[in-house]
Amino acid sequence: MQNQKNRVLIVEDSSFMGQLLRSMISAENFTVEVARNGREALELVKTFRPHVVTMDIEMPVMSGLEALEAIMAESPVPVIMVSAQTVRGAKISLRALDLGAFDIVTKPSADDGNDFETFKRELMTKVRIALLVPPEKLIKAVVSKAAAISVPNPMRANSAYAVLLIGTSTGGPTALQQIVTQLPEDFPLPVLVVQHMPPNFTKLMAERLDSICPLEVKEAEDGDAVVPGRVLVAPGGMQMTLALAGPRVVVRISNSAATLYKPSVNMLFRSAAEIYGKRTMALILTGMGSDGLEGSGLLKQQGACIVAESEDTCIVYGMSKSVVEAGLADKVLPLSEIAGYVIQKVYSERSGGNES
Repeated sequence: MQNQKNRVLIVEDSSFMGQLLRSMISAENFTVEVARNGREALELVKTFRPHVVTMDIEMPVMSGLEALEAIMAESPVPVIMVSAQTVRGAKISLRALDLGAFDIVTKPSADDGNDFETFKRELMTKVRIALLVPPEKLIKAVVSKAAAISVPNPMRANSAYAVLLIGTSTGGPTALQQIVTQLPEDFPLPVLVVQHMPPNFTKLMAERLDSICPLEVKEAEDGDAVVPGRVLVAPGGMQMTLALAGPRVVVRISNSAATLYKPSVNMLFRSAAEIYGKRTMALILTGMGSDGLEGSGLLKQQGACIVAESEDTCIVYGMSKSVVEAGLADKVLPLSEIAGYVIQKVYSERSGGNES
């Protein structure tokens, strides 16, 4: 059980939802206060000094985004956005991640008891993980800039690799943006991404990345071809795997409930191990839990290259930690160096080489 010294501030203008959250979080032995709008939240951040904040988005007086921006500028603390399951809610929540929000949970629908239990489990898990995150890591995530990359010349693709996989969770949108935007427009590999995120959110994230990246980025649809220069993002709430369709590799999108995570890094990695084997490069980035560990093990058995984000830059050192501690990572790098390493490996002057 958590210690009573752990304080959670709930920011929610709905009296019903505020009391529901208070009851839920208090039952887990936290000290709780409730603010009805962003302005009250700013005052309570100063006086109550919470360790974690849950933040509604649409509120009178001061919105959740305005409050979040002020909190991150004045008194950084992990803020979990509590979002509606709508396109508008997803757009605002993605903006909140840009401003330094720790993570997102979506509100349950009023008529689905199972949905409420899922919401409760997800929220409490993220609250407990957020307690472990130093405020300075939140600040780094907001201000981090992509480092310039020196691309080898002449740029000749290294035939040792045929696909780039990326798996991530909490902190992932910022990390993905930093890596994918640095890949050159003639990047010769297909890129497949699993980001733990609800439905609606992954499509909007893919569209946003597409608008700022040299490569095409889209939320994957069943049957999409896996081709060089295209980034396919697994849709939230679904599973993405790979399959052969004649001479082509395509993605398969399903509603499989075979694992806790939807989408699941393990499921993508397992299918890639069967099709690409040692010609796979896989990145495990920031995120809670250990999704990707099993799949990385299968890829490693095939001789694939596994790169893990270092503890120093992970918002949550969970997914990459599990891979590092299992001895599966060929390289452990800070976020700012990962894209450069990928480019170095893929664009090798010795075509077919596999140097470290």
